[in-house]
Amino acid sequence: QLLHLWDVKPTVIALTATATEEVSADIQKLLSIEKSNTFVTGFARENLAFSVLLGENKEAYIKKYVKANEAEAGIIYAATRKAVESVYEMLHKAGFAVAKYHGGMFEEDRTYEQNRFLNDEVQIMVATNAFGMRINKTNVRYVLHYNMPRNMESYYQEAGRAGRDGLNSECILLYSSSDEQTQRFLIDQAQDRTRIPFELEKLHAMIDYCHTERCLQSYIIDY
Repeated sequence: QLLHLWDVKPTVIALTATATEEVSADIQKLLSIEKSNTFVTGFARENLAFSVLLGENKEAYIKKYVKANEAEAGIIYAATRKAVESVYEMLHKAGFAVAKYHGGMFEEDRTYEQNRFLNDEVQIMVATNAFGMRINKTNVRYVLHYNMPRNMESYYQEAGRAGRDGLNSECILLYSSSDEQTQRFLIDQAQDRTRIPFELEKLHAMIDYCHTERCLQSYIIDY
């Protein structure tokens, strides 16, 4: 129907930042894009340093890390609203310039907090995965994951918000075994029950990432 808005058929390009081969095939099929008209560039982000820390006291580590990087902008992702509130309160009470963002907040409050971060009024954003779409803040120097995300796609998309200006940045995942239980619980809440086996398969790949001895970026790229 949109094509009727123009007398001459427009050139249309469909873009996505990260897509597995399966997702790419779905896009081609749904939008009737021939393989010869599909172009894939590299997924590697050479300026990002990835690490996974197991068994850390998460609160103590975060306080120490943000103190050491107090002049830099960073995002801390957490899996639940409760975890966001907990990390936010901890940093706020410690005197850090911090904002928060999650789906349980009123829209105007989310917008206010988001703008504070974008305008450099605060240096730290603590958020669930609800935060990040349409965010183009180039000077994010670190992304910390307080909890393990549900899948590799989510992790790379969230971690990839660091270093958009091409400067060296850190992506650190703080893993604990309880993260797996949290994500299994969230997956089990899905309304579409047929998706659960696929989501669990993706979760297992995420868990493998947290335990691999391989180069982390090469693991992500291979995925």
